[in-house]
Amino acid sequence: MQFEDILSKRPIGILATVSDDGPRTRAFQVLWTEGNKLFFSTGAQKPVGQQLVNHPKASFCLENKFSPVLSFNGDVAFVDDMEAKKRAISLLPKQVQDLYDGNPAHESFRVFYIEVKEIRTFSYKEGLKEYTL
Repeated sequence: MQFEDILSKRPIGILATVSDDGPRTRAFQVLWTEGNKLFFSTGAQKPVGQQLVNHPKASFCLENKFSPVLSFNGDVAFVDDMEAKKRAISLLPKQVQDLYDGNPAHESFRVFYIEVKEIRTFSYKEGLKEYTL
């Protein structure tokens, strides 16, 4: 399944994480993909950042004009590579860049990826399908 094209056209989806009191969801932007990795950024001080440190698994769900809905599930890893941080901050909207003074080395700026282990799709026509990577 080629999902990179869909993600490049529809990068906003719902990121689900696990907190100590249960699941949490929020709208998030996938910044880019590399192989089976979806890259994102967050702030170290934000609850989502702490949840990913404490429970390094996540799901990213994306509607594709409702046919099919895509869900990417896997393990989370944080990236300290400065080139990845530069790339990430350059892809963010200006108002988000300003939170970190436009500085990819900002102490609170974090880049992470989901290493996708499974993709689930759902459409009313085809039902649920699962793909293991």
